[in-house]
Amino acid sequence: MSYTPPPSGYLVPAAPGSGPRPSTVSLSALLLYVISAVLVISSAISVYTFASMPDGVIEDIYRDAGMDSSLAETSAAAASIGSYAGAAVYVLLAVLFVVLGLFVGRGKQWARITTWVLAGIGLCCVGFGLAFQSVGSSFGTSNTGGIDQAEVTERLAAAMPSWSAVVSTGLSVVLLLSMLAVIIMLALPPSNAYFRKPAPEWTPPAYPTV
Repeated sequence: MSYTPPPSGYLVPAAPGSGPRPSTVSLSALLLYVISAVLVISSAISVYTFASMPDGVIEDIYRDAGMDSSLAETSAAAASIGSYAGAAVYVLLAVLFVVLGLFVGRGKQWARITTWVLAGIGLCCVGFGLAFQSVGSSFGTSNTGGIDQAEVTERLAAAMPSWSAVVSTGLSVVLLLSMLAVIIMLALPPSNAYFRKPAPEWTPPAYPTV
């Protein structure tokens, strides 16, 4: 009589993402890379826009709108710093979306949840930004502290390259649609099955054989 020892483990859990990857997940990962590329392009446009302005033009705009010289200089410096800081944040987010794209494609549940959170926040921010941009003229006619905000906005827009506003709006629309598509596709049944951890498979023990 011979005896075959039982296997080392009776429960063999299958890892999520180990099966065939559905097209919804593949397309979601691709769109995350698209979002990353759009963020990098937006960052480059922001930096180029401020770098291409003549020296002192922003200060002159604030000064002509009614600010004193010291406040105009401070506001211009803050606008420049804010532009470069925003560009740096966009680059960091772009790197994060690339990482999420890699792990979403591998079926990592934490990556899917993080993608939902970031894409949801981004969807709100970009959507509100586009909505405010479309109706901005109706809110920019008031004076604040003697400063004509409408004049400041119009002159700042005129000082920027003529193509920057159109390209930025187009990129924002791409971001909006891409984030919305990612959120929806990662919630579809094929994606759920791919990210769900299957139940452990039970392997019966081996018994002595004669």
